[in-house]
Amino acid sequence: MSIFSGDVIIKLAVELGLEDLKNNTWVVEDIFSDFIENPLLSQKYGMKEIQNAKDFILNNKINVFMAHRLDKEEFPCVTIAMGSSNEDKTLSTLGDQDIDVEEYDPEDIGKPIPWIISPFEIVNYDSSTGIVTIPKSDSFKYINEGMILVDVETGNAWVIKGKKTGNKILIDIDADLGDAQRFGIAPKYRGYRAKRERIISQESYSIGCHVHGDPSNLLFLFAFVKYALLRYREGLLEYNNFQLSSLNCSEMVKNGSFQAENVFSRFITLTGQVEESWIKTPFRKIEAIDMYDSETETTGIKIISQEMDVNSEEALNDLWVTIKDKP
Repeated sequence: MSIFSGDVIIKLAVELGLEDLKNNTWVVEDIFSDFIENPLLSQKYGMKEIQNAKDFILNNKINVFMAHRLDKEEFPCVTIAMGSSNEDKTLSTLGDQDIDVEEYDPEDIGKPIPWIISPFEIVNYDSSTGIVTIPKSDSFKYINEGMILVDVETGNAWVIKGKKTGNKILIDIDADLGDAQRFGIAPKYRGYRAKRERIISQESYSIGCHVHGDPSNLLFLFAFVKYALLRYREGLLEYNNFQLSSLNCSEMVKNGSFQAENVFSRFITLTGQVEESWIKTPFRKIEAIDMYDSETETTGIKIISQEMDVNSEEALNDLWVTIKDKP
């Protein structure tokens, strides 16, 4: 899950919820079950009011719009408006770190992996020893066990078991190189990895229920939308990364923000927690390190130190070299 598209997901949830209620009107009896189970309400309303609710959802196209649309108004309708989105610092981690590391194919991200040694013609191959002699190359020092000798034309490959002096590498004994003319040496790890980081945000959305004319129809529409949000909270909201949601409902108001007159509205403020994530720049696994210093023509690790002991065990064994700090 990357950046949460909450307005679209909630719009879809409301649309699916209303469509499901229209196709399963028996659920309407559960929504307004008080009309038949409550002794007082059953005497005044009963199944007749429930049938009115069924007729409302069956005979009306309930439009679901994003708020502030510029085309014509249609009623009854439900509007979805984006509210605030605030990162929850109580759930943050240092550096937004997460445990996920994703693998990427070089072709998918437009980052082809270069050859360790570009295609060449082998000098000699001894099948009895598995020794392949290759042309002299400055990159020979980077070859390590596990890298791949690749037939450039066919793509056939052989794992390098090691290397010897004299520009020689080892592959399996009796390996069949066929009539291949050109080979290249490819890295052992031929992909990219990228860390995924994340934050937790608290988001809110305003869901408006609007009818024109008879305000009693707003009671039906509001109940349908609220019931749908509650019934499908797990399957449509939590499944799509909108967690720990809660509903806050407003009173019914006569809404003068529409061009039409006698529009009545009631709003549901839906708040919840979402996880948003992003990938860092893809990187490759390090397979070889060159510590050669062209200026001093030396190799190895150099440690800056004010105290240089050229007779130390480390210096004598060439484990590292200490150098004076530059002024």
